[in-house]
Amino acid sequence: MRSGAVVVTCGSIHSPALLLRSGVSLPALGRFLALHPATAVFAEMDEAVRPWTGTLQAHYSDQFADLDHGYGFKFETAPVHPSFLALAAPWESAAQYADRMARLARTALCGILLRDRFGGRVSVDRAGSPIVDYRVSRYDAVHLRRALASAAELLEAAGAREIWPPLARWISYKPGPARAREAWLARVDAAGRGANQLLLVTFHQMASCRMGASASTSVVDPEHRVWGVRGLYVADASVFPTASGVNPMLTIMGIAHRAAGIIALSH
Repeated sequence: MRSGAVVVTCGSIHSPALLLRSGVSLPALGRFLALHPATAVFAEMDEAVRPWTGTLQAHYSDQFADLDHGYGFKFETAPVHPSFLALAAPWESAAQYADRMARLARTALCGILLRDRFGGRVSVDRAGSPIVDYRVSRYDAVHLRRALASAAELLEAAGAREIWPPLARWISYKPGPARAREAWLARVDAAGRGANQLLLVTFHQMASCRMGASASTSVVDPEHRVWGVRGLYVADASVFPTASGVNPMLTIMGIAHRAAGIIALSH
């Protein structure tokens, strides 16, 4: 028995890998992967803030979300529990690391969510397993640098005692002296923001099977159909044409609902 429709919903890493393993060959397949690179700037406060308690992600700011044609970054709050700080705290010695972890109750965070304009690529190895190749582009790195500086400024205004980013090296500053933040940012630049230098994480993966009007620049057509393969559809975040710039959860739900309606009317 043959199915009239096959729907791929493996996510933006495994959907292109599945299509590649299945012999689909399109120029855009696996390309344009967007990750919303995320990081943060941390601060020690005078009083306990207990960052693992309270409403999760209760605040955000989109003041810098449109720095250039819709691309920029957002600030978000996030819960800082022990395992999160253990991941993000710079480590130069056991004593320094233990001291930083012991100050968790007074640690605050300004989360950074970058809308990346230029993405990476998903390919497969000989065994068919997905390989992700992604580097923050020069264009996006400009926004990332501004995000670090602006997050530090925000934490200063909130009364931070000491401020640092999740670099591999411990690079902090204490607000107060003139141009302290500028001098700190120069040291951050010197430390680097590349692989194994600055902690970057991704919560949202998108656009590796992007939707478009041409098989030369996209993987699915406006009806979610994979170009050149009858009855094959993709209905997850991989069909986003670009990074959304916002949490994609509701958009993914909308995409799935739309695709289901199209498939129901077509088969």
